[in-house]
Amino acid sequence: MKFKQVLLAATLAFSGWGAAHADQTWAFNYSGGSITASGTFTTASAAPGAQDVLSISGTRNGAAILGLVPLDSDPNFLYDNQFNPLAPHFTEFGLLLDIDGSQPNVNVYFFEGDYYDIYVDGLQVIETPISFNVTAVPEPATVLSMLAGLGLVGLQLRRRRAAT
Repeated sequence: MKFKQVLLAATLAFSGWGAAHADQTWAFNYSGGSITASGTFTTASAAPGAQDVLSISGTRNGAAILGLVPLDSDPNFLYDNQFNPLAPHFTEFGLLLDIDGSQPNVNVYFFEGDYYDIYVDGLQVIETPISFNVTAVPEPATVLSMLAGLGLVGLQLRRRRAAT
């Protein structure tokens, strides 16, 4: 009986870790034509529905992604800088990425069943269909809770073997 009490106490203790910090980190990558990009971004939670992207970093064709372009600051694009954990992950407005150096801003969006990477180079608009992938990155507290639970199960199995 004592083991069940310890297990319950540990479960309750570990389940509270990370509760105050609900931000969700996502790992993304996409490619299409001669374009490749990867990195991470953060939203306020993993709940379904459109959410503002709070931060983003990574690379696109070797150039650093510095962040998101603030809303309404680039007249070349319509963008909302929102992400939905459920597919499709973007609206037809999508994210507008600030790329390092002399690179133009890049809009990543979803339209009529496909994802696209689009940028304006001088007077030329370059739009490339892409394959977009995203996965949630588990919080450290989640990983610690899982490891603690596995450790407690292992300890119980060891105690049972020693008792027989």
